[in-house]
Amino acid sequence: MKRLPIRRLVLLGTLLVSSGLPVFVGLDHQAARAAPPATEDRAGEDRAGEDEEPAQPRLERPRMQSLAPSSRGGGVPSQRALVDARATFRQRYGNPAARARTSSATRLVAEALLAEASDESDAAVKWVILDEARKLAISAGSPLIIGRAVRIASSEFDFDALTVEYRSLLEIPLRALDPGRASELAEAAEGVATRAEVDRTFDLAILAQGLSIRAWQRAGNIYGARTATKRLEALERTAKAPPPRAP
Repeated sequence: MKRLPIRRLVLLGTLLVSSGLPVFVGLDHQAARAAPPATEDRAGEDRAGEDEEPAQPRLERPRMQSLAPSSRGGGVPSQRALVDARATFRQRYGNPAARARTSSATRLVAEALLAEASDESDAAVKWVILDEARKLAISAGSPLIIGRAVRIASSEFDFDALTVEYRSLLEIPLRALDPGRASELAEAAEGVATRAEVDRTFDLAILAQGLSIRAWQRAGNIYGARTATKRLEALERTAKAPPPRAP
């Protein structure tokens, strides 16, 4: 099993310990021994952590599917390679989703996995790490981390990044978001809509813009919702217009 750089061990261990969680299974035997054991003395702390906003239940997630190779990067690793990569992931980190019991802890673990991916040389393992970070970001209700995970993956792999990002944002329950996080979701959805419009993928642009409207409404931002609605109407008009003639 590949041993992680010590600075990554320290990063992950610090994040998890600060969240009141045990360290990942399989990180490092010495690091595991250094972590404080779970005892009855920590029971009060664990109960106190239950007052935090619980992480959203994990549902069936959209998968990042491979497209035809381009000059940007290679295709998504094969299913056989991904089976081995997922096994490697579990050996290193165990099941992060099961250990992160609150939204804040889940966000920390997702961010730590993004840092892990930057140093990973195995393409299949990197793909799995990024995909797991994206799934955790959905559970934590973090549009920003979702976007980072998808952008990092799309810089090295060919897949339908816009659709994956939109579907991931769509899975975040609006009712669970505070105004600040709802505003983040609205801005992220508008970003997807803009990129889809540039690609002339108007169906996706309209869907993403509709999500933005709902998110602005959840945030209580009337001006943002009105502006997003006007943009949606403009997108719908553009989608119905005949395509420009080739020169």
